[in-house]
Amino acid sequence: MKVREFRQYLLRWYRTCHRSFPWREDPTPYRVWISEIMLQQTQAKTVIPYYRRFLERFPSIESLARAAEHEVLELWSGLGYYSRARNIHRAARLMLERHGEFPRDLAAIRALPGIGRYTAGAVCSLAFHQAQPIVDGNIRRVITRLEGIQKSVPEKLFWDRMSRWIPERQPSDFNQAMMELGALVCLPSRPLCCDCPVERLCEARRLRIQDIIPAARPRRAVQQTEAVILILENKRRLLLTSLHTFSVIPGKWGLPCSQVLRGKSLKDTANALSLKILGRTVPLILCAKIGHSITNHRITAHGFFCRGDFRVLGLRRTKGFRWATPAECGRLLTSSLFHKALAKYRAIDAEE
Repeated sequence: MKVREFRQYLLRWYRTCHRSFPWREDPTPYRVWISEIMLQQTQAKTVIPYYRRFLERFPSIESLARAAEHEVLELWSGLGYYSRARNIHRAARLMLERHGEFPRDLAAIRALPGIGRYTAGAVCSLAFHQAQPIVDGNIRRVITRLEGIQKSVPEKLFWDRMSRWIPERQPSDFNQAMMELGALVCLPSRPLCCDCPVERLCEARRLRIQDIIPAARPRRAVQQTEAVILILENKRRLLLTSLHTFSVIPGKWGLPCSQVLRGKSLKDTANALSLKILGRTVPLILCAKIGHSITNHRITAHGFFCRGDFRVLGLRRTKGFRWATPAECGRLLTSSLFHKALAKYRAIDAEE
């Protein structure tokens, strides 16, 4: 392929056809980093409001490093893959400890938690204008079709191509143009070849195989889970716990919950959880059914509530539990699953 001609066509198209995103308005290393982490496994249109809120609350590395983890997770709630939020929090603190600012060196950036070759290359090229390649799903698809690749190839091939193609000048525009081409034109199915600025250079188009390569990857199996949630209220305070049973549910604090095992009823599971926490069962009333999705997990949760003077009963283990006001629940509960359960409980409470 004629690399110079390819770059010329691609960059000319990008200058007139690229989308407007908030992280492109002022591509500082911090802003690029946050956007790239959020964009992992998440569509751009979904990320935009989260990104704006996150940058408003944490406009700098310093403000992020000073924050408590639950504050970071609260702003991340709804994006999923919560290890990403924990990693950026840890990375912000390490940046200040090791460098005092966002490092410019590729190796130093890659040494931070949650940052791999792609993210480090994105920061170096988009923010520091270094000729560092990046490879994501969109770019793999573009290269596969440009070169008419019809079989499985090592990941190294894609990085080698991008390393050879990226120009010393305008590396930021080139990397973004490659991603944009895959996102807007070189689609996974039914690519818009007639709108492609490099159609004449595409081997897949010449061979008329653009609709069958690359082969679609199998989707991850959906995991169905049923759970019970206890809403225990004592003098307008709710019982929260940090002893979680579901690792996929984010946040330090949550409502007591437990997975419903095969062969067990909802009520039996709720009673067993009550016995484990309080040392005895209490009269629980079913008040809510909540559907919730986290990555490939589909959770059907059932909320049970009880009001009483639970301090008389006491907790079997005081460590890992706390009574929280409604305002504290709003601040401490990260997962929208628990907020959905409380919203339904409060709706019933308001009717009584």
